[in-house]
Amino acid sequence: MGRALLFLSAGFVIILGIIQVGIQSRQQVIPERSTNYHNETNVQNIAGSLMDYAIRELDRNQNWDKGYSSSNFMGGSGNVKVYNYQDFLAGPDSLPDQSYLTGWNEYTLLVVSEAEHNGLKATTEAGLQRDGLSKYTYFTNFEPSNIYFFDGDTLEGPVHTNGRFNIAGDPVFRGKVTSPNMWQGHSSYTNDPEFLGGSDFGSQTINLPTNLSELQTAANNGGLSFNNDIYTIFRDNGTVDIYERQGWNWSSPTNYDLSLYNGVISSNRKVYTKGTVKGKVTLHSAEEVEIMGDLEYATNPLQDDTSTDVLGIISEGDVVIDDDAHRDSGSSDININATIMALGESFSVEDYSRGSPRGTINLIGGIQQDERGAVGTFSGGSIRSGFSKNYQYDKRLQKSIVPPYYPRESFYSLRYLIDRRTVAIN
Repeated sequence: MGRALLFLSAGFVIILGIIQVGIQSRQQVIPERSTNYHNETNVQNIAGSLMDYAIRELDRNQNWDKGYSSSNFMGGSGNVKVYNYQDFLAGPDSLPDQSYLTGWNEYTLLVVSEAEHNGLKATTEAGLQRDGLSKYTYFTNFEPSNIYFFDGDTLEGPVHTNGRFNIAGDPVFRGKVTSPNMWQGHSSYTNDPEFLGGSDFGSQTINLPTNLSELQTAANNGGLSFNNDIYTIFRDNGTVDIYERQGWNWSSPTNYDLSLYNGVISSNRKVYTKGTVKGKVTLHSAEEVEIMGDLEYATNPLQDDTSTDVLGIISEGDVVIDDDAHRDSGSSDININATIMALGESFSVEDYSRGSPRGTINLIGGIQQDERGAVGTFSGGSIRSGFSKNYQYDKRLQKSIVPPYYPRESFYSLRYLIDRRTVAIN
């Protein structure tokens, strides 16, 4: 019994010794870890503050690229460097050793901030891009006071107006909604719109382009450029038949292989179009674009998101659906796969207020226009003339695909912001 108590007492002494050693070790380790954490946090804050400075400078001046360097910034030293597409073309030696930016082009910027403090180095990296205006499922400069988003309207993708949205009921917006002005509701409705993708009713004004020189230069250098009215009929084999108006008549068609050109088709006069698009195309008119029948992709992106077919339509006047466009395929509906920009005024339907209902506009893409145009008339919740709408967003336009030389936003948007691992320096 005495021997057992001796062993038990000895065990307690050993355990207490182990606990005491553990406590002493923790008392040493905890301050060290606390100091290391404090130093890491400080150097990361310095790098983050340098990046904030760079982003603010770019907000003020989209051409800012001189960077920044300081030997005494928030108690440490640091610098900011800006890399553009020319640096990328110059080769790896002109870029930082490590970068997460992919898909380089003339609309991308890489910004890297580095900070050093107490023997540690932190690096923050940002990738920025001037997005295509094609990313907007709906965009207007001005919203007429008599046109509303109603109950039952559901919009995917980004939505913006430089004017003021009119809301009647409970429309649903699945993408982010932005405007410099707060929306206003219809006096006869209980208005409760759903902004599922977020909203910003104090956003900056976003300008539609006033200069298409880049697009026109592309048409003259590697694209297809015309000085007459043209009629373009796209073929599902990646070609396009183009007729030119000569006086009162149309010429015989010339077939062009789109893969041999940069994707831009432009005319100083009116453009008529229909067909099946295979490839990447931007169709431009200095006057007006008139859609004469179905415009569809060879590979539907809603059924296959790897589709690389994309059509941008840009009119310096209006984009109009012809009065008989739905009859071209023997249907009451019209199918349009495109992102459409009407700079002169609107995307609309010819004689939309005359006759009986024609069917549905099935649009896969987006619309950017100076002023919202009419496609039909309605009464008591029913269509009376023109078309009803079935607009579906092509999500590729927001993430991965832009029609050739389609106008871009005038400012850079943040694609990503990454804090790299903090490292010790000698």
